[in-house]
Amino acid sequence: MATATKEKINEMPTDELTIVTPEKKADYTGPMVDVFLPLLEDSGSNGLKVDQYEHVTIANEKKEICYKVRRGEHVEVPVPVFCVLKERYPKL
Repeated sequence: MATATKEKINEMPTDELTIVTPEKKADYTGPMVDVFLPLLEDSGSNGLKVDQYEHVTIANEKKEICYKVRRGEHVEVPVPVFCVLKERYPKL
C-alpha cells in the first residue's frame, strides 16, 4: 500500500489548468451605511424567479465599480451607493 507524506498532500498542482485568483480587496475605505431593501415577489403565474439583487454602478474618471445589494438582508454599503439607492427609494 502506498503512503503519502504530509508535504505531498499540501502541494498545489503545477499544471497549466490550475489558476489561483487573488482575494478581492475593497477599494472603498470610507464610512459604510446599513441598508435594508425588501424582497420582491416572484412572478407566480409563469414560475419565473425575480432577481433579488439591486444593481448599482458607480463610475468616475478612474474606473467603474458595480455593486450588488442583496434584498431581504441588512447590508452595509459605501456612502456613494447609499446616495444612489436613496434616489431610487426615497423611503430608505
